[in-house]
Amino acid sequence: MAELPELTVYAEALAPRLAGHRLDAATVHEARALRGVTEEAYVSAVRGGLVADVARRGKTLAIELDGGSRVDVHLMLGGAPFWFEPGEAVSVPLPVLTLAREDGARLVFSDESFDLLKPGEAKMWTGLDRRGRGGLDPTGPGFTPAALRTLCARNKLWPIKTVLCDQRLIAGLGNAYADEILWEARIKPRRTASLMSEEELARVHAATGVTLAAATDALRARVGAGPLRGEPKRDFLHVHHRARKRCPRCGTTIQVESLRDRSTYWCPSCQP
Repeated sequence: MAELPELTVYAEALAPRLAGHRLDAATVHEARALRGVTEEAYVSAVRGGLVADVARRGKTLAIELDGGSRVDVHLMLGGAPFWFEPGEAVSVPLPVLTLAREDGARLVFSDESFDLLKPGEAKMWTGLDRRGRGGLDPTGPGFTPAALRTLCARNKLWPIKTVLCDQRLIAGLGNAYADEILWEARIKPRRTASLMSEEELARVHAATGVTLAAATDALRARVGAGPLRGEPKRDFLHVHHRARKRCPRCGTTIQVESLRDRSTYWCPSCQP
């Protein structure tokens, strides 16, 4: 699933390709992806729009148009962007939405979760001017140790991982980077957030900045100035999706368990 680092890099890669250009056409390949708008209204609002900017809003990619409207795309579990220059004829597996620039360049969003063999998987969606859920941006100035303490105190029995992943509290984090942050901070994912000490919270806060910055830099290096063709590999992760492998810090076998319906990866030695 694309989270804050991926969406930051996507926005950085797409902004110079789209800003200042008009969207000549919008094709909705999967009408099920539309949220809160009909296909006709969506295409009518997007077609001919001059792109002002591309930015990340929480876990949403926002394509801002000059009239003040905004195309919002949430990639969910399996959505990914593909960019094609004019004249490039490359097929995309299970395209969901295509936005065409006036010169024929195309931005295609694909999501294999729309495969009929994957009926229960969360599927990407797109809409216009969707309202955000209001969580703090973990890379912004408002995300301080004191703010984190307030969020943890708000829900007395929540584990710290649940706090990190709730978009109403913190916008942009998901399952993968929450695991990585807690590994960096040496905090067990099940630790009750409201009972954590100031020192523990300071470690989680610091680990959030370190983890997100390192992941964003790693993804920038993988995307670079080259073609944007789907989600880049996250082969730099330390614990997430590494069950039964060795912890890179201490060598202990990484464990996986279900925590509030999320597969959670952690090191029993580093995160007691």
